[in-house]
Amino acid sequence: MDSDVSLEDFANRPRGGRAWADDLPDEVFNQIWDALHGTTGIGKVTIAKWLRKLGYEDATQGRVDVVMIRERRT
Repeated sequence: MDSDVSLEDFANRPRGGRAWADDLPDEVFNQIWDALHGTTGIGKVTIAKWLRKLGYEDATQGRVDVVMIRERRT
């Protein structure tokens, strides 16, 4: 498999997409952020189950994980 794109160029490519968690309402996002950054002991499995109960059927642990690298919303 030949390619003219280096690993560094690929990693630094422009990304226009948004993460699934970016579309969550602020209140829901902040509850998740607080749980993941606090000492509640609530983990990604529980959060994903809670989100599915709220109607976010496509919620997964991996999708919840992106909240860890985002800033808390105001």
